[in-house]
Amino acid sequence: MCKEWQIDVKGYGLVRISTNLLKRIYKFKQLESTSPESGGVLIGKHLNSEGALLIDDLTEPQESDRQGRCQFYRSEGHNSIVNKIWLESNKHSTYVGLWHTHPEPIPDYSCVDKYDWESALRYSKFEGNRLFFVILGQTHIRIWMGENSSSKPQILLIGEYQVG
Repeated sequence: MCKEWQIDVKGYGLVRISTNLLKRIYKFKQLESTSPESGGVLIGKHLNSEGALLIDDLTEPQESDRQGRCQFYRSEGHNSIVNKIWLESNKHSTYVGLWHTHPEPIPDYSCVDKYDWESALRYSKFEGNRLFFVILGQTHIRIWMGENSSSKPQILLIGEYQVG
């Protein structure tokens, strides 16, 4: 059974990842040799000024994305979905990060992933100065927090959860 994932991040607050989001993301696990990388955008709600965040929605792969066994290119189609959700939620649900899959049991980010995340931190429009990055592996899901500091974006692993 899948339950809500909660991570208490020192200096930030509680990050909650909803059960529904976990169930949706799990269907993209790369268990077969033909399963392509998948990905999209994380959508959440900032719950209070102490940093509590609920990540409860995502965009799924779009037809305009490019997917391969060990590569994923997120197209601009995700932006319009996020904007629509933002407007429909009366500007409460917003872009909070990115997610994708890897064909390995316990995922780690690649040089390409790090570059993508640092670019998102530098150039994306988002609330605050932090984004979250999720990679789903075959047995575990991991989450990193990126902070857009004045010198260089900082990326820190904040949680790991066994998918089963």
